[in-house]
Amino acid sequence: MKDYRISKSREEIIKIVQKKFEHENTFSIWQKDPATGERSFKGSAKFYSLDVYEGCFSVLLDDQLKEKFNPSLETYFLLEAQDFVFKTKTSTQYKSGDKFLLFQIPHDIRLKELRVYPRHYCPPEEERSVVAKFENKIENEKVIDLNCRVYNISRSGICIIVSKETLSNIRLGSSIELEGLGFFEQLSNKTQAIIRNARPYTKKGLTSDEYYALGLEFQATV
Repeated sequence: MKDYRISKSREEIIKIVQKKFEHENTFSIWQKDPATGERSFKGSAKFYSLDVYEGCFSVLLDDQLKEKFNPSLETYFLLEAQDFVFKTKTSTQYKSGDKFLLFQIPHDIRLKELRVYPRHYCPPEEERSVVAKFENKIENEKVIDLNCRVYNISRSGICIIVSKETLSNIRLGSSIELEGLGFFEQLSNKTQAIIRNARPYTKKGLTSDEYYALGLEFQATV
């Protein structure tokens, strides 16, 4: 899923789930056989209700698909618009034989990125970097000033690599100042951006939780 980004922001996930289910109530659903990895079934389901307070939602399957459903396995969901996919488990409130299937609101989701501007990837050998300045979420008066490697960039945003320790001091949705963007045509050297998302940065020789790719959206086209 190269064109998808992962969101782990609870606030963003709940907001998107509410919006998606409000406008599109039919989607694909499937499970995988844990032994083979093959799909044990795939079909269509209908959204029925959402309970944000309890952290769950319910769907309706036809009787044929419900017979194949295994409540102990993770269940995959894909909205018909093909821009929103996630997997989750049955809710602790689920009871076998219930008319509706009850699931947990997912902890992370994949969202298809519909880009207006092409994205340029910067290989490590180019050694492209920018200076990022942002407030420490633990110590609000302290400003963190870091030199960060650029993973990719476009006219609308940039993705930089940060350490796990740095990520723990960052607040998603907050503003960050970037300097050193002059290497990319059509961008000014300095601008403000909003921290939109973070996902593990995987590279040979690094574990998935050592570094993170931080997605930033420029506050204005520059």
